[in-house]
Amino acid sequence: MKYLDYIFVLRPTLFFPVWTVFLAGYHASQQFDSAIQTSIPAFPIAMLLSLLMGAVFIFNQLTDIETDRRNQKLFLIANGIIDRNIACAEAIALTTICIGTALVLNLKLGTMFALIFVFTAVLYSFQPFSWKDRPILGIVNNFLGGWSVAVCGWMAAGSTGWDFLLHGVPYALGLVAVFLLTTLPDVPGDRAAGKITFGAKYGMKITTRVALIFELLAVILAGALNDVVLFVPAMFAAPLFIWAAYQPSMSAVLRAIKFTVLFASLAVVVIYPWYFLMILVTFFGSKWYYRRRFNLKYPSFAA
Repeated sequence: MKYLDYIFVLRPTLFFPVWTVFLAGYHASQQFDSAIQTSIPAFPIAMLLSLLMGAVFIFNQLTDIETDRRNQKLFLIANGIIDRNIACAEAIALTTICIGTALVLNLKLGTMFALIFVFTAVLYSFQPFSWKDRPILGIVNNFLGGWSVAVCGWMAAGSTGWDFLLHGVPYALGLVAVFLLTTLPDVPGDRAAGKITFGAKYGMKITTRVALIFELLAVILAGALNDVVLFVPAMFAAPLFIWAAYQPSMSAVLRAIKFTVLFASLAVVVIYPWYFLMILVTFFGSKWYYRRRFNLKYPSFAA
């Protein structure tokens, strides 16, 4: 079982929002860009993007060892189950392979892979930037990361136009809404470690209300752009954000995070039914691993 640690340190349960936004962007490009040329199949690029983001998640864990210990999470690296030098080597190798392969397949796509890495790893986690530890820059960083993943889908679909500049925005807004809520469960450990995330600085009440604003902006813009794949799940998720904002509690926050990702993923499943198999394998494979390896009930929809 211990060899599976090197797979699950990539945090595959976080692939769901990455896959969802990528595939939604891929579909939107085919729907809204009439000048589509040759498309690259979505599945292999989604897998390549998964490995790149897995490397990004390793780098994030390597820079958050102390806070992860305090927050009692992401213990594979923080608790020394995986040697940090080996984890770093794994992340470097995956980053090199993924960006290099993308560049060989398509120069624009490879450029987007590189930008995704810059936004989600270099600016987000690495010194002297560490935007994840700064309230406003954290929002900017997650906006750019979400936008670039959606645009990556556009590029893979063969788009040659510039509509992606606007169509990627509602996805970025929605991801910022979820990101803001994810800062709240980590507030005690972040404050103790001196990290000033949005949740740590402004608390639950303000954070949940700002998250609601971003969620409503995503709904409005998705509707204005006639992007049904985003508009419908965002509408279903909006009441959860409203409840978290006006009856703030940790259970309401966690419920909004988990079900927002679920609704968006199911909307993409309608377009790409094979995506449902990816979700099932990753979800139940993760449950099996964490149960067998650490006797943990994770992942779960319980709030």
